[in-house]
Amino acid sequence: MRIPSTSGTIILAAVLLVSGCRGKARVAYKDLVDDDAVVRSDAALRLGQAHAKDAIPSLIAVLNDPDEVVRVNVIRALGEIGDTSATPAILPYGADKLETVRMATCQALGMLKDPRAIPVLEKALYDESRTLRVVAARALSEIPGPESLETLVRVALQDEDDRLRSFVMKVIGGRRAKESVPRLESALAAESDLVRANAAQSLGVVGDRSSLPVLVRSLDDKTPRIRSLSAHAIAAIAPRDASAVAALAKRLAVENDGMARVDIAWSLCVMGDCSHLGEIRTLLFKGEPQDVRGEAAIALGEVGETRDIALLEKAETDRKGLVRSRAAEAIDKLKAKTTETKP
Repeated sequence: MRIPSTSGTIILAAVLLVSGCRGKARVAYKDLVDDDAVVRSDAALRLGQAHAKDAIPSLIAVLNDPDEVVRVNVIRALGEIGDTSATPAILPYGADKLETVRMATCQALGMLKDPRAIPVLEKALYDESRTLRVVAARALSEIPGPESLETLVRVALQDEDDRLRSFVMKVIGGRRAKESVPRLESALAAESDLVRANAAQSLGVVGDRSSLPVLVRSLDDKTPRIRSLSAHAIAAIAPRDASAVAALAKRLAVENDGMARVDIAWSLCVMGDCSHLGEIRTLLFKGEPQDVRGEAAIALGEVGETRDIALLEKAETDRKGLVRSRAAEAIDKLKAKTTETKP
């Protein structure tokens, strides 16, 4: 068989039929069973790059190669070829003891886009490796259909990893997955603060205006963080809705949590009502704990005016490094905006 090399030339590999025990699969590519692991690994890579469908049986036959790198590249090659006939052979490697092999399995299953891979990928979402969990989520995002979406929604609601949750919410938002809205809205009534917070944030990403009533109700949630996230979600899905503006203003009038006050005033300004910018300016200096002052700095960087640069420069002398850092970033943003608006 001929295997295209990475340099674009063609090298000739004689056909080798590995029969061994009765019924054992045949390997039709000599390099895949070479004594040198580097040769075997390179052969797998090139077969994948060539999308060589006729090599699938041979690659499956060497999935148990004793060398870790070879196994990884064989699995990836099967994914690159893109034929779902390889899915059943790849699935067991999602439970391999080696993280590299499990990761390659997730990557390959994502390339294959086969719904049969969903249970294995869902299990990988609970792997001890944070990086592998993100790879599994990315693979799930490649698989179309409601089952993969439902799995991703569960992760968006329950996972404590900000990086993973952020990625999953982007996927849900990218799909404009309105079918996930009822599940997310129901989650706003969950007992867990984490689940309610994630639900509010996810609804803002999905961007379905039908969620406005439940988000408005969440402005009265017992947890300040959820009130903050609900305010931002409302601003995202209903930026010019008069009733939404009124609901936020009503909440701000009775809000006693500093962080929530910043976020509600910020959201109102995003929606066109900047009459509460003074609240953010005040909390830039008087907010406690330091996170409130930091959030006020971020908000001014997003919705503040040119004259707020002087206030932020003063905030750069704050006793807390976090506030000084956020103030510096906000100044850069406001200066960039000023430059953009100049003729």
